[in-house]
Amino acid sequence: MIIILNGPLGIGKSTLAEALMEQIEGCVMLDGDYVIAMNPPPPDEVEYLNTMLSLLIEHHQGNGYKHFVINHIWRSPEELHDLQQKLRVIAPHSKLCCFLLTLSLKENLRRIQVRQGARALNESEFEMTTVMEERSLLQAGANGCLGELFDVSAEPEELVVSLLSRLNLTSITLDKS
Repeated sequence: MIIILNGPLGIGKSTLAEALMEQIEGCVMLDGDYVIAMNPPPPDEVEYLNTMLSLLIEHHQGNGYKHFVINHIWRSPEELHDLQQKLRVIAPHSKLCCFLLTLSLKENLRRIQVRQGARALNESEFEMTTVMEERSLLQAGANGCLGELFDVSAEPEELVVSLLSRLNLTSITLDKS
């Protein structure tokens, strides 16, 4: 299974991805922001990201991992479709599920402020501007082309249970530790 978590900055993609990965046996979490964290950035970040994710998944599959949780923001249906096409080539028998994470603007902004307290650099202004732009883009494509809507207003533990239930994952696939 490949689970894609799409959504704007500060909504909780990384937190949910990590919590999911910890509960699914044989699972790898791939954070898109870290995959393309380089200086200078590649000319086409999305193409680079999607290609690297497919290469990483193929590598991890070769080492016995079966499940993947990918988190990032894909701003357009075309960007997400490109990733899905690449994943279908390297993992044709894997179930591919994509979720567009949703949250009230007020709570999204609150989460961004909270995480600023843990950062060495103050990026508040940049993050506030970015989240507004990203939310606008995602709402324009929210007709299912950017993922199945999934509200993330609950605590991570509750979200994991809800998402696993939605995915019909049984306790056999869950980590027993």
